[in-house]
Amino acid sequence: MKRIYVLIMLCSALAACISAGVDVKPEQLSSFKQGVTSLDEVVAVLGSPTAQTTLSDGSTVLIYSFVTSRPRPESFIPLIGSLFGGADTQSSTVVFEFDENGVLTSQRRTTSSGAQGLSAKTPGTLPQSDEPGQTK
Repeated sequence: MKRIYVLIMLCSALAACISAGVDVKPEQLSSFKQGVTSLDEVVAVLGSPTAQTTLSDGSTVLIYSFVTSRPRPESFIPLIGSLFGGADTQSSTVVFEFDENGVLTSQRRTTSSGAQGLSAKTPGTLPQSDEPGQTK
């Protein structure tokens, strides 16, 4: 009986979502105002950026990246998991640009999602896009 509990605990731990980076929410992003918000204010709210660069003109770019990956349940089925398993992955990148005085001049957020491995989903259930050849 103890083996079953250990197996359940192990599967639960493996099925957990894996995340890395700083997840900047859209509502956080909307609180930063161009021409008003300073670099120090952004760092105080979001923490240390994934990357920071000072350009030759004195302006600064902060980049916040985030990725999360969730294994599909079929990944844990012996034999079948290696064929149809995989993970669903989502990522976002937020770029802030500041002038030489450290005042916000622009900000943008990009997101993407994808899947690794074969999918057991039928083509009609996959996300559709407004643009041909693109998925949301």
